[in-house]
Amino acid sequence: MFYALRGLVLCAILIGTTAGAQGQQPGGTDSVTLPGERGVAPPYGPPITLAQAERAIVAARTEAARLKSGDIAIAVADTHGELVAFVRMDDTAIHSILYAQLKARAAARVRRFTATPPPEIAAAVATTPDFVGTPGGVPIVVNGKTIGAIGVSGAEDADLAIAKAAAKAVAAAG
Repeated sequence: MFYALRGLVLCAILIGTTAGAQGQQPGGTDSVTLPGERGVAPPYGPPITLAQAERAIVAARTEAARLKSGDIAIAVADTHGELVAFVRMDDTAIHSILYAQLKARAAARVRRFTATPPPEIAAAVATTPDFVGTPGGVPIVVNGKTIGAIGVSGAEDADLAIAKAAAKAVAAAG
């Protein structure tokens, strides 16, 4: 009984914290919500193609260069979370190789951004062995369907911005 009550209290705190954070979004284009960032996860579509995955990597590398975050690893996964394309820069930390792949896998499998999960799926993903609770995994959505995901690691605070830019580039190209 104690553990059930404690779980309910923790869920209530998580819901309150998440709702408060969502109400404090800054203005501008960075506050535009991508599919899978909040709300209902987009359904699965056909898996990402190699050409689309390569487009995501080019966009991620371009954004990383713009942000002066060069030592990164970039992984693109299909709808099942399996690796389609991967690249790492010359001086990327070894652990970033694994984290980029885990972020892409997690974002593809739950069709949501990695980091703090929304309250409606928090309990489920907390027990998922593949889920990574750090920013940088973003689902790639084209025509309202999740076709895969990108994971970026090694840029510290810029992982999410780089992954978002890549997801937007693929979505814009269709």
